[in-house]
Amino acid sequence: MRSVASGGERIDRCVSCGAVWFDSGEIRELTEGRFPETEPPPARENVLPRGKEGVSARMARAWKEAAGRTCPRCSRGLSVVDFQSTGFPVFRCRECGGMLVPRGSVAGLARRFGVTRRNAALYDALGASLAAAERRRLERQYGAVAGGGVREGVPGLPVLVPLADGAPPVHRLPAVTWGIFGLMVAFQLLAVFGVGGMDSLPVRLGLPSGTGLGGMPKIVLWLAPFFHGGIVPLAVGCLFLLVLGDNVEDRMGSVPFLLFYLSCGVIAGAAHTLWGEAGAPAALGSAGAIAGVLGAYLVFFPEVPISMYGLGEVVSVPAYLFACAWAVALFLWGWGPGPLSDLLNPAPYSLAGNLAGFGAGVACATLWRTMEGP
Repeated sequence: MRSVASGGERIDRCVSCGAVWFDSGEIRELTEGRFPETEPPPARENVLPRGKEGVSARMARAWKEAAGRTCPRCSRGLSVVDFQSTGFPVFRCRECGGMLVPRGSVAGLARRFGVTRRNAALYDALGASLAAAERRRLERQYGAVAGGGVREGVPGLPVLVPLADGAPPVHRLPAVTWGIFGLMVAFQLLAVFGVGGMDSLPVRLGLPSGTGLGGMPKIVLWLAPFFHGGIVPLAVGCLFLLVLGDNVEDRMGSVPFLLFYLSCGVIAGAAHTLWGEAGAPAALGSAGAIAGVLGAYLVFFPEVPISMYGLGEVVSVPAYLFACAWAVALFLWGWGPGPLSDLLNPAPYSLAGNLAGFGAGVACATLWRTMEGP
């Protein structure tokens, strides 16, 4: 080793191989540009491939060399680290914290950190610009107040719904989707206005939670998905149906889609009555059948972007992430007693009911796709 002046420090450098020894903390002499101009890397360093393959090759070679190297200060073994994830290996002593940097890594780190230093002003300006843009976004979202502060915004409704999707246009008129939508809206209006005694029908069609199927008319399982306990669950169900259902119907065909929708609703209702929490509200609405439609959409169009609303935010995510968000919402958004829950969904399906409907949709769509062939 011979001593090399670097700023106010004396750095040791190997005369034969060109490697540099930095005591603990001295590596900043290299990263901050005070270390003397380095020699170019050896010729064999230039033949390595670039990108991830080159990094892997350098690291693999460094591990082989580490077996024959020891710390020049305490004679302990050296380990190999990728210095600050730059792709350049250095040998580090766990005992004293010093670093032995090969000649190729010295030159590479000098170039890498030199670019950062030369463009420091640009990076600072970019960071300030991004910070200002984020502040403006927050002010638009929550509203700016006098004095430069931000007033607290009103949280969005705890619902998650699709608003639009990027699936290809359907090839046929989604008659069943629109027919189910029309029936749900018509039944809701008849129940609200009490036409022909329909106001009491939603109560009679509620699926009791955790009581079993005994003593319950089986026709209730088929009718419950068409009646809703309020405007909000009706709107949520209609959005799911109109955004996702038309593409699933186009893939399956009208008659199979109708049977599929009804079957998912029956399976979800049965799961609610069998495995739902005893004493929970009676289930009513299209949530179980809609969960099946979501499961089928996930199988048929996993990568299609979906614009979704959730807690006041509108974002676009792939279908598989939307399904994940829907599943998380099932676990996190429970409906306790109170006026808000009565407004949003006074007759929700249990977790078992929703998951059963979703699982039925995934299973049916997977089977359908298998029968479709290429």
